Amino acid sequence: MLNACSGIGENNDNLGKIHFYSLNALPASNSNQSRLKIGVGPVEIPRLLNRPQIVSRKNETEIQMSESHQWGGSFKEELIQSLTDNFSALLETDNIEQYPWKFSFKPDYQIRINIERLDGQKGKSVYLKARWRLLKKNKEILVKHTNINTPVSGNNYAAYVKALGNALVILSKQIAKHIQ
Repeated sequence: MLNACSGIGENNDNLGKIHFYSLNALPASNSNQSRLKIGVGPVEIPRLLNRPQIVSRKNETEIQMSESHQWGGSFKEELIQSLTDNFSALLETDNIEQYPWKFSFKPDYQIRINIERLDGQKGKSVYLKARWRLLKKNKEILVKHTNINTPVSGNNYAAYVKALGNALVILSKQIAKHIQ
């Protein structure tokens, strides 16, 4: 689900409404819960994305940062929470922790992700490029490189943010199928 709210903010370039967004994730599963323990992280993102403004592209080489469309909190925390919620729903487990987890938590699987790119153009598409590693009982069992291109259903920031979340759902599904 896409969450958006707006408030009044001041900016030297633009006085007016600032719209705040959060990433969507899969709804929690209500089926039988697995005993599987999943550790998510570390998750790395480019410094370019780790900012309050929503980042998009005007074209292949020009970046755009919106002062009037921003993340409701830390983008990196939003992204990690979205991935964690997706894995919890897909793998039907509540026994999931974000890195760094407590010493007593011993995950059956650990998912390490390096997001290299997650952006796109409003009204066109979102591109996600990631390298990820899957560890089972602390032993690396799989290393993958993923490229995802997903359409943006509208020419506004709400549709763009929804497409970013959809790209993360697709990535989560690709990773989860190697765990099931």
